[in-house]
Amino acid sequence: MGLLSKLKRSWTERKFKKHDWRIIQSIPFNTFEETIASHVDDGWEIEEDYLPLKASTKKWKCELKKGTSILVCTWSSEHQGQIVGPERVVTGLASSLNLQSFNSPQ
Repeated sequence: MGLLSKLKRSWTERKFKKHDWRIIQSIPFNTFEETIASHVDDGWEIEEDYLPLKASTKKWKCELKKGTSILVCTWSSEHQGQIVGPERVVTGLASSLNLQSFNSPQ
C-alpha cells in the first residue's frame, strides 16, 4: 500500500470515528432494494431527485433522512450495496439483515 493510500485510509477512518458512523458493505441487490423500500415505508424521507434502482445499474446513490439521522445508500455493480450512517441505526440494521457493520470501509 502506497503512502497516499495509507493517508486516505487513515483520513477515512478518522472521519468515521469522529462522526460515529458505521458501514454495511456487500449487500446483495434484492436485500439492498428491500431495505430502502422498507425504510421509506417506515417514514424515512428519500431525496426528491430519486432515480429507481435496477439490478443492471452500474452506480447509484441516495440519502434517506429521518429526524437527525441520515443513511447514505450506495450501489455499484462491482461492490454491491453499502449503507453508511450513525452507529445506533446501522448496527441495528446490520443485525436485522444478518450482516456485519464495520467502523470504516474494508
